[in-house]
Parts: sequence; structure tokens; C-alpha cells
Amino acid sequence: MDIKLRDVSRRKSTKIIVSILSVIFITAGILLIQYLSYTGRELESMFVEKYKDSNYFYYNDVLPARNKVMYLFTNRDKVEKLPDDLDYYYYVSDGETVFTNVPDENEELLEEFDEVIYSSGAWTREKNTDENYVYFFEWEDNLKLILTFHDEYMAAKQEFWENSRKNVMPFAVMAVSCFVLAFGLGIYLMAVTGRSQEDDELHMWRIDKTYTEIQGIAAISIFALWLSVSEDLFGYRSSVTHKLDISQIYSLIFSGILTIVAVILLGVLSFSMIRKLKAKTFLKQSITYTVYFKVKDFLKSLFDGRRYEMFPLTKALFYRQLAFIIVSFILVVLTFLFLFVPPLVLIPPVVEIAVIYWYVKYNNITYDEINEGFDVSLKEQMKSERMKVELITNVSHDLKTPLTSIISYIDLLSKEEGLSETARDYVNILREKSYRLKNIVSDLFDLAKSTSGDINLDMEKLDLKKLIEQTLGDMEDDIKDSGLQIKTRLPAEPVYIMADGKRLYRVFQNLIDNALKYSLKGTRVYIELEEANGKAIASIKNISGYEMNFTTEEILQRFARGDKARSTDGSGLGLSIAESFTRVCGGDFRVDIDGDLFKVTVKFNVEK
Repeated sequence: MDIKLRDVSRRKSTKIIVSILSVIFITAGILLIQYLSYTGRELESMFVEKYKDSNYFYYNDVLPARNKVMYLFTNRDKVEKLPDDLDYYYYVSDGETVFTNVPDENEELLEEFDEVIYSSGAWTREKNTDENYVYFFEWEDNLKLILTFHDEYMAAKQEFWENSRKNVMPFAVMAVSCFVLAFGLGIYLMAVTGRSQEDDELHMWRIDKTYTEIQGIAAISIFALWLSVSEDLFGYRSSVTHKLDISQIYSLIFSGILTIVAVILLGVLSFSMIRKLKAKTFLKQSITYTVYFKVKDFLKSLFDGRRYEMFPLTKALFYRQLAFIIVSFILVVLTFLFLFVPPLVLIPPVVEIAVIYWYVKYNNITYDEINEGFDVSLKEQMKSERMKVELITNVSHDLKTPLTSIISYIDLLSKEEGLSETARDYVNILREKSYRLKNIVSDLFDLAKSTSGDINLDMEKLDLKKLIEQTLGDMEDDIKDSGLQIKTRLPAEPVYIMADGKRLYRVFQNLIDNALKYSLKGTRVYIELEEANGKAIASIKNISGYEMNFTTEEILQRFARGDKARSTDGSGLGLSIAESFTRVCGGDFRVDIDGDLFKVTVKFNVEK
């Protein structure tokens, strides 16, 4: 039962449904509050029991009354008739003039009322003063203002306040219910985020790789933007009819869309940080921790010599240098301190001379050991390379004789009469494979000779343009069989270089053959030749028929072939031979891979 419950709770579909419900509940709660604000229902009545204690009373009754009274007092000589329908009594005095609507201008009569608000230079705490309305008010010190609202008016307002509370209550209950449900669903999502029904491992998302500070700043910015826009939207107040006008309806729609977007973005960022907390990477994936760790690791690496762990001699040099720096620093400090003790001032320089002698002597010994190691390593490498070349040369040479015999006997066998169709097919396969093996052995032999430098070259001045055209002409049948189109862009004038014609012919033969074998069917192969900055530059470009999941260095290795190319004929030596022959002839060979584009560039110095 527990396993089934876990599977259901961790299902992707369950998480998506719960996430959608959470967004809906939060958005509904926000819109309910906004609706109450638009329709003039006072949310404050839910939290403040008495109307006289509310901010609504202060801003809608007290301040307008105070301002109106002060206007009348200031313009008392210009006002022809004072209003007689006010819901409050006022008493204003500057010490000389009394301005009031109290009968007989009797200030003491105001003290009989329950609500009296005083002011004298500043709102003062006197008898019957309501603490909620004691605010600084910049008037002259001798100016006195008293306001008191009629008991009947306050009773009517209190009744309005209680009715408002009754009207708001259902909406408030719904809004609170939405937020409580959203909170409960959010707790569930926090518990299952990063978990899968397949296993108990914590699965991180791509966004979890983002630095924690960036996520925090993004979350705060989104919330601040939402709060700022929502605050402006909440300002659309309705009339006492509690009905929405068209602008408020549009505002509610916009607010709902904005809230949905904000909740989704905040949810993604919040749950990402929760997954980091679960994986204990909240701090490790922060910019602060990363900078601190890198600085600490860098400072530590200056003294622990970890970079030279695999090089004992270099490590010895590092620690000797570190000891020399520390000792020299101490001696410099002692020199300055001993300036006040003349007999001791010569000791640090003498010790420093000894330290320098020790440092130079043992460094020279280490340098000699390093040079000796380089020489041994170089000799071993050269010996290994020479043995490798000799082995390949000998094996290639030893294979030629028996391979020639095999090919001869296969030719004789193919001329025999009376062979069955099956036997003749086998003979044809043997002939094909033996000739392929012969070509591989020949290629291997040529590559070994060119790599070792033991190759005879017939260097001559030749026309590279003519050589390319000759190679294309000789391979005309192969080009037709491939079904590919060859596009050439060759100069009108000859391009002369110094090279071995036979070797260079082999280079372009291999390159064109490589393009014919591995190009995408139906595409074009581009062969170009140009002269620039004293260089003859030939290039061959083609679109590969398979994914080239290798680097330019890897494809130039001997026997290197792409994974999809292994099903085709070829030895994997073509490019290696082309590169080797190009270099022994004095040219440059370069391979470039850009997506599915394979390009080979061959450069030679132009001969005038």
C-alpha cells in the first residue's frame, strides 16, 4: 500500500495537477481580495472592531473635517455663510479669535462627547483624546483645534462598519481557504520535488545548476514587480453600488494573468532552491561559496605543490623556492630590527649569502637531473618510434611475398572451368579481399617510409592545377559510380610548386577517394585552387553522410575511421598517408570539421 501511494504521489502527472491547482488557488485568493477592494468593501473591518479605531475613519472623516475647518477658519472673512449640516462640532482659537459651531462658543460642552480630538501646535494627548489620531501638525503654538463627531453619526458609522464586516466575511473565508489549500499543496510539492517513482534518488533539473544568488535575486525581482503592479491595480475603487465597471473587469483579468505568471516563475525558482537544500548544494552552488573556495584553493595551491605531484624534480624545485622566499623574508625583517642593535646587523646578510649559495647549488643539481631525464625520455621515444617504423616496414615487406602468391593462385583458380556458381562467388570474394589487403599493406609500407623520413623524393617544379585535373580525369569512373557531383574552381593560369609529382598525385587521389566514399548521397564535392600571399592553396570540401563524432586530431591517426564509415571499404590510412606525403614534400596539411562539413586544405609555396 505504501509503495502504491508513493508511486502515485511521485508521478509526473500528479505533480503537474497539484502544481496547476496551487496556481489556481493562489490566483483565486488574490483576485478575491482585489474584487473586495474594487467593490468598496472594507477589508479593515475584518481586523478592527470599532469604527473609530479604523484608518478608514481617520482618512474619510477626521482629515476631511480638519481640512475643511481650517479652510473656513483661514477664510472666515470671505465666507458669507457657514455650513450648518456638519456631523461634527469644531472649535478653533488662536488666542484672540474663536471660530466654532458650538452653541455659545462654550468649549467645555465638547468634553461631554465620547470622541474628542484635540490639537494645539501638535496633536496632544488630553482628556478624551484618541491615541490613534495623535499626529504632528505644523501650526502655530497658540493655535487650538478641537473636533468632536456627533454620537448619532458615530453610531450610524459603527453600524455601517459591522455590516461591512458581514459582507466581507464570506469572501474573506474563501480567500483564506484558497491560501490554506495552496499552502498544503505547496508542502506536498516541496516533499516530492526532485523525487521519481522509479527510485529514491534525488533528480536535479537543469535550472538547479544556476547560482543560488541569481535565483534569489530573480525571485525577489519578480515578486517586487508583481507587488508594484498589483498595488497600482488595487487602486481602482468602485462606487457604493459594489459593482464592477469595465476597466476593473479588464484589470482583474490582467491581474489574474500577471499573478499566474509570477506564481509559476516563483514556484520554479523556489522548488529549485528546495532541491538544492535536499541535495545539500544550496551553498556550494552559490557565487559566494564558489569565489571563496577558488580563492582558498588558489592560496593553498601556492604552498602545497599539488601541481607538481607527478613531477618529483619540479616539486623539489618548488619547495626549495618556497623555503628560500620564506627564509629571505625573515632575514629582511631581522635586518631592519637589528638596525637598532649594531653588533647584530651583519648576521642576516651573512646568513642570506649562505642561503643563496644553498639555493643555487641544489637548483643546479636538480636542473642537471631534469636535463638528463629529458635526454633519456627523448632517446626512449626516438627508439620506440624507430622500432615501430621498422616493425611496420618489416611486417609489410614480409607480407608482400605470400600475399602475391595468394593473389596469383586465386587468379589461377578463377580460370578453372567446372566451378559451381557458389564456388565462383567465393573465389570472387577472395580476390576482392586479397586485393584490398594488398592495398592496405602497400599503404602501410608507404606510410612507414614517409614517417621515418627514409623515402626517396623526386622534387620537381610542377603545375598543381594540371595535377588536380589529371587526378580527376583518372578517377572519372569512380566519380560516375559514386553518383556525386564534382564542382571545381581552378585558376586559368598554371600554379607552379616544388614537390614530388607521384607523391602529390597520391595525396589528391586519397583525398578525392575519401570524399567519394563518405559524402552524403546526392550532394556535391567542391575542389578549389587559389593563389594567395605566395601560397598555392588547394581545398576539398564535402558533406559527410554520417555524424562525425571525432576530432581533427583523431581522424588523422593511423587506421582512424568514423564509426559509421567502418562498414565501407578502406584501410583508415588514406588521410594519414596524404598528410605524411604532403609534409615530406614541404607542404602544409589541415583538416577542418564544421558540423557535417568536412574540409581538407593543402598549402605549398608558389614557385615563380
